[in-house]
Amino acid sequence: MKEGVEEEQQQVEATPEASEDDSGIGARVTAVFTAAEKAGQHIVTLAREEAEDIRREARAEADAYLREQKLQADKEVEQIFADARRRAESIEEDARIASRQVEDDARVRKERLREEARLIEERIAWAKEGLGEVNDRLEEVFLESEPLALQPDSDS
Repeated sequence: MKEGVEEEQQQVEATPEASEDDSGIGARVTAVFTAAEKAGQHIVTLAREEAEDIRREARAEADAYLREQKLQADKEVEQIFADARRRAESIEEDARIASRQVEDDARVRKERLREEARLIEERIAWAKEGLGEVNDRLEEVFLESEPLALQPDSDS
């Protein structure tokens, strides 16, 4: 097959019509180059438009991702605040319970101290009565023995 193509090329070059075809070929080459240049410009324009579309799409995706991340962060913050509130309420409830326990213990201790004070007052009153009775008996003993001390000694 190569031989057939080579023969045709030799025949085209040998004929006088070849010079006329050369000027037509030049015009055709120029037309091809012009078409290629226009196609290249069109491809560049399409590529720029596609790049701009990709840029807009990327920007939109980035904005959507940013919104999603912000929403997720907001949810996490809300969860942290909710957990903190629950912990604070739990601590507050524990403090209330401890406070009530301290108050109850203080009330019981106060009642116990009042009872102890009342018992001490009763003992003091009982001791005063007992001392009063002892005092009365001592006075009786001294009064009974006093007349003996006033009587003259008959032995002397």
